[in-house]
Amino acid sequence: MKYQNLKKLRISLGITVGKAAEEMFITPQTICNIESGRTVKESSLFYYELYLKYKKKYIEHYREMNQ
Repeated sequence: MKYQNLKKLRISLGITVGKAAEEMFITPQTICNIESGRTVKESSLFYYELYLKYKKKYIEHYREMNQ
């Protein structure tokens, strides 16, 4: 996933920059750098993308269980 889409996904999941940073044990500035493309480390992109995909699956599962 491209960094441009990560912010859109985070927002669509209702996750704030602060919450994502807290759960990933990184600073909010790091999240902003990833989402803006200023951080080009593949490991940072991969870790953040993995986090968002996990949260998406978790939220989808939670919604299914509560219908």
